[in-house]
Amino acid sequence: MLILQKASEIKSSLKLEYISIERIKEEIETPCNDWNKKTLRKVKNQLKKLDETIRQQKEQKQVKEMIINIEWKRSAMYGNNPILEAKIQYVDGSWSNTYGKKYTCSGCGYDKESTVIAQLFNDYLCYALWQKKETISNNKGKDRSVVPYGVNNYSPDHYSFAGGIGTSCYYSISEFIGGKFEHISNGKTFDVYKFTARNVEV
Repeated sequence: MLILQKASEIKSSLKLEYISIERIKEEIETPCNDWNKKTLRKVKNQLKKLDETIRQQKEQKQVKEMIINIEWKRSAMYGNNPILEAKIQYVDGSWSNTYGKKYTCSGCGYDKESTVIAQLFNDYLCYALWQKKETISNNKGKDRSVVPYGVNNYSPDHYSFAGGIGTSCYYSISEFIGGKFEHISNGKTFDVYKFTARNVEV
């Protein structure tokens, strides 16, 4: 009860609009969390950052379509590494692209293509996971026919797309968030995918 009261006081005093009481409570009571070793000021600053992250995710512009280009660059040490660039069309008719920010990764022992796809989805489609908040939270990974593998919900107010899981997972993930994922072109050194949102409100 004291922890819950403290969490409520922090939310009110910091005017946190988006982060939930449950998430604040978890962060100030979990013994293994390093935040508990910091000063209250640092904890509050971190909660402010979380609140802002949640706001940004919820207020992402609604996507109508994304064309995803992945170029494979050869590394002597790690083999082929993906470099992803995308062009995004929004429901309001505007466009943007990621040409100023290339998504990439290297190393070995995991699926690199789905890793860069996850990076892109987290930057542009997290709002769609928030729209499915109740379904995700209630399922908690119990039934993959309801919430597909690759949708993360590690703690209250944490919704994200997982990388390193295999690109094939993004077909069911896209269906879950109301879209369609397609592999539309490929060559020796490139792959092109398309995400299309269905039943969007224009």
